[in-house]
Amino acid sequence: MSTSFPSFVKLPGELRSMVWVYALPEPRVFEVLDTPHSNFKTPASAGLTFANSSNEPPPVLAAVCRESRAYVLHRYKRLTLSGTTKYIDSVRDVVLLEPYLLIRRLLRALHFLSQVDFMRENMRQVALGTSYGFATGIFHPMLSGKVSRNNMTMFIKKLRRFPRLKKVLFVVHEEFQCTHPNPPVAEWPYGLQLFHHNYSFKFDNELGISIHNPWHFHQNEFQYYPLQTEEADEDEDDLGESGTEDEEEAAELNRKPTNEDWRRFKRRFLKAAHSTLTKRLRDKPPIVETLSLQVEGASLLWKYRSF
Repeated sequence: MSTSFPSFVKLPGELRSMVWVYALPEPRVFEVLDTPHSNFKTPASAGLTFANSSNEPPPVLAAVCRESRAYVLHRYKRLTLSGTTKYIDSVRDVVLLEPYLLIRRLLRALHFLSQVDFMRENMRQVALGTSYGFATGIFHPMLSGKVSRNNMTMFIKKLRRFPRLKKVLFVVHEEFQCTHPNPPVAEWPYGLQLFHHNYSFKFDNELGISIHNPWHFHQNEFQYYPLQTEEADEDEDDLGESGTEDEEEAAELNRKPTNEDWRRFKRRFLKAAHSTLTKRLRDKPPIVETLSLQVEGASLLWKYRSF
């Protein structure tokens, strides 16, 4: 058997494409919101802004060779919002609209997204942030008691502007993980090692950068509901010893939304959506219409690294 590797350019095009596919970065999340003074007549490039205002180049794979660059730029399109440029794969990447948006701002953000051609034609899923309260459970403004049925109708209408949209993903919990690699340690001839960690970090709220070490986005991870770990934890709690009252109270206040919390919220959302569609079509009995989108919930992890 030959141990030499053939010239990469001599491989069949199908194999080279498979290599580029495996070398692509993992799908990531882009948090997007509308600008404060925008209206429906504002161009999308000025009506939307990224929550992270730092410019980002295409994935590093684009710098390997001419073929890889062509492949990357075929999938990743340049998107400039309010002066910030990022490259997005509208099929794999996820746009996140956070829950602090008022209903009219949420509808406006979806309107602007639909004005971006490659997002409108290719976006497969959109993520909506939620808030969580000890008494209220999972909450989204769309399900507020003050929201009219017309707003749900407009929401569904905006989603239908994306012909390939298949999923609405509710982010019910977010966590952040920052990894700081240990610096190299100098050895003294006497066998002693001196090292120093600087734990005093001052972050720039907008760019997420430390004065001493820049934090770079690394990866997003989704943990979808129902959570499998929750069932395992319940089994362990039944078998193990219970903690102190203060520990149990702290754990309860800081816990993630449970599977039951998610089931209740999903039920409420689907009920409101179907009720809206049924109401709108009440005068047309022959027409049967349902919400054709998949509705899922997930916990989102943001991973950052300091280099």
